[in-house]
Amino acid sequence: MDGALKGVLDPAAAQLGYAVEFADLPEEAVAFLVSRQPSLIVIELGQDIQAARSFVMAAKTSPATRKLPILAVSPGADPAVLLAAQQAGCDAAVSHQSFLADASNLISVHARADDSAELMRQAREPLPELAHTAIAQFNAREFFEQHETFEHLWRAEPGPIRQLYQGILQIGVAYLQIERKNYAGARKLFQRAWQYLSALPDVCQGIDMAQFKADAQTAQAELERLGPSRIGEFNPTLFKPIQMTKAASP
Repeated sequence: MDGALKGVLDPAAAQLGYAVEFADLPEEAVAFLVSRQPSLIVIELGQDIQAARSFVMAAKTSPATRKLPILAVSPGADPAVLLAAQQAGCDAAVSHQSFLADASNLISVHARADDSAELMRQAREPLPELAHTAIAQFNAREFFEQHETFEHLWRAEPGPIRQLYQGILQIGVAYLQIERKNYAGARKLFQRAWQYLSALPDVCQGIDMAQFKADAQTAQAELERLGPSRIGEFNPTLFKPIQMTKAASP
C-alpha cells in the first residue's frame, strides 16, 4: 500500500477505534484471515491484479471468511476496473482519490458493526437451560446431537451471543468429522468456527471460553499436523469437554 493511503488509513482507523495491520497478500488467504478476523479488509489494486482477484475470490468463497467485508482501492478511476473488483467479490471499490478524500466515512460504512458492548452484556447473563442440554451432549461426545440443540439456540437468539452457540456447534461438528476421518471437512469447520469464537470473552455465560478455545486450537493443530493421510491416528482424548467456571458450577 502506498504511502499516501497508509498516511490516511492509519489516523482514520484510529479515530474510529480500529487498529491497522499492513500485510502483503498471503498465499493462504482463508487461513490468514481466520487468524486475524478483521473488521474490514482494504485491498489495494496494484500491478498484480490477478493476485488481488485470487485473494478476494478465496476469501469470499469460503464459509469461514465470506462475511468479512472487503473494500478495494484502485490507483485510477477506471469504471471497468472498479466493476471487475466488485464482480470478484469486493463489497465496494473506489479510486485512490475517493479513498483519500473520505477514508473515515468509507471505513465507518463498510466495516463490520461493533457489537462488543452488547456481546459483553449478554455474556454476563445466565446460560439458557437448553444450552446446558447441548453442553451435556457435547461433553458426552454426542456431536451430531449437540449440533441440533445448539442450532435451535442460535436461530432463536437475535443478539451477538448467538456466536457462542454457533462457535461451539462448529467445533463439535469438526470433532464429528474427525471421527469420520474427513480431514477437509474438519479443517473447514475449525476455520469457520473462529469467526464466531474469536470475539467471545474468556468467560461467556459461565462457560470457560478461554479453556475451550485453547482446547479447540490444540485439536486443530494436531489435525493439521497429522494431515489427511494420518487422520486415523488422531487421539480422541483431545476432544476436551466444555468446562464451566467455578462461579457458574452447581
